[in-house]
Amino acid sequence: MKKTSVLVSLLLALCMLVSCALAAEYTYDPEHPYDGVMHGLFNNVAITVGEETGYATYYLTEGLQPWAQAVLILTPDGVTAEEFAASETGEQWKAVADEYKIGVTFLAPVNGSWNLTLDPAGADDGAIVNQLFFTMRSKSVKLDAPFSMDKTHCALVGYGEGGAAALLFGAEYVTDFSSIIAVDATEVPAESLATIAEQTVLPFPHNDALFSEEMNVLAKNVAAPVWFINSATDNALDYYIASAKATPANANDCAETAYVGENEAVRIWVTGKAQDAKSIYDNFAGRTNRFMGMEDGGRVAFTTDMSGENFIFHEEEINGEMRRWITYVPSCYDGSEAVPVVMSIHGYTASMQSMVEESRWWEIAEKENFIVIFPQGYVRDLPMMGNVPCAMWLGGGFSQLAQGIDPMTDVNCLNAILDKTEAEYNIDKTREYVTGHSNGSMMTLSMGSASAERFAAMAPIAGFGVGSIESEALIPTWLLYGEYETSMSQLVEGGSTVSMLKVLDEHNGVDETTLTMSEQYDGQWQTGTFSNADGVPMVKFTEIKRTSHIYMPEEPQQIWYEFFVNYTRGEDGTLYYKGEPVKAGEYVADTTWYAPAPAEKAGK
Repeated sequence: MKKTSVLVSLLLALCMLVSCALAAEYTYDPEHPYDGVMHGLFNNVAITVGEETGYATYYLTEGLQPWAQAVLILTPDGVTAEEFAASETGEQWKAVADEYKIGVTFLAPVNGSWNLTLDPAGADDGAIVNQLFFTMRSKSVKLDAPFSMDKTHCALVGYGEGGAAALLFGAEYVTDFSSIIAVDATEVPAESLATIAEQTVLPFPHNDALFSEEMNVLAKNVAAPVWFINSATDNALDYYIASAKATPANANDCAETAYVGENEAVRIWVTGKAQDAKSIYDNFAGRTNRFMGMEDGGRVAFTTDMSGENFIFHEEEINGEMRRWITYVPSCYDGSEAVPVVMSIHGYTASMQSMVEESRWWEIAEKENFIVIFPQGYVRDLPMMGNVPCAMWLGGGFSQLAQGIDPMTDVNCLNAILDKTEAEYNIDKTREYVTGHSNGSMMTLSMGSASAERFAAMAPIAGFGVGSIESEALIPTWLLYGEYETSMSQLVEGGSTVSMLKVLDEHNGVDETTLTMSEQYDGQWQTGTFSNADGVPMVKFTEIKRTSHIYMPEEPQQIWYEFFVNYTRGEDGTLYYKGEPVKAGEYVADTTWYAPAPAEKAGK
């Protein structure tokens, strides 16, 4: 890990530039590193799009944790965000925020009333709602009230005319929101819904507009969970039923009329009964997430209940730092036989809970009887990042960002967690595996580099940048990334993916002329495999078409059944493939599997 990739060098330079423009003040408590660094009520937060500005109020409760869920609330006409936050309903939502440690924001219409007719002479209130969502997830210290928001779990709630606005603009920016709730909503104009229905939406939840036109995902084709509470339903209900391809479902305590979409997590409820903020959150807003996925518009899923005995939360001091992790122990585990273990590492700013939710490794573990470790990145105060302190891993180039901290701190921590797991459970030490996403992918590679002899295989997803493999042991590796990862998805000489693959190919002694290509999921996955002289697949890479920066359940499914299960590590460090020992091969380089560097770069 002595070399630093070009991508990492650019990251370091960018961080240094950003650090010169820091503005917001915050308080980081090293005794409680995971607690949010900003809390309180923040009024008149300006949200600007072009020449229009809306004003929001943030309520950030004490003790916000990394990757906090959020609720965005639209006020009735004529009521400012500050006024609504101080109302009885606003106080209810603040109490919910205190209880569940979520972030809550309130937003008023730009001109005092929501532009529900989409009058071009009026304000573009929908764009302001969308911009508030993106501002909430930014984390930049240049903002008035930055916090670490879970971009997969942001519910949109509206009251009165704000309820109609939630239904309309929730449809317009549907991939932003995990659920939509309208309370006492007025009617949504049919003409406005018809206009929104034919508009292109972001193809990936909580992503930028890149590739939106190319993918042409229409708003009307993206489903959303919606709860109508004492609200007009004539137009909006039909719209959301059609979007979800929903059919009638049984009534329940919260809805006299109910529908369920093709995706069972997409529920559409209608009730005339009043609901307070806690009821809305407990029964609906807190129950679903919207993740990126292979489906256009992402995938809606029920939140995972981590309160059961299978999810074991740990918090203890390791090497002078209070560290956290979740261990998932399958129901069938009884300790009578040794079981494999998978370590699944989240990305920058995210959390161990988010990795539980997004990857669904625990579902495979429950079926196949193995243990999964979901470690929590330490929240570090690194002003050069330009963000409030966020969870991170000292892996790859990130290991150089924390001045004065041993770059091996997290490698040592994760090895210590594995040691503790081995001591507590009956672990098959020949079948230990590691995977991670983004910054967690860098951490995966750092673990594989420093401790290759410990793992039978690794699978880094969408985040590369280790310059060498320090351990001498062979380490089978599968790299995966999305088509729209831009730099990572370009197999170009000098690019991060090609550079990483070359390092892995050389270390594992593959013959690059043996590259074979295959397809999965009807061609959406394009996979290349490099083998050694004995035909053992040692390095794989997959580009997933029509996806962006993502870690989704299809990846663990393929990684486990098509890759990890094939490899074991003997007590003497010998690697085995399907029970047969793997011999170190001679590296044979080839240049035909990637494109040459662009002329202007090649000439430098």
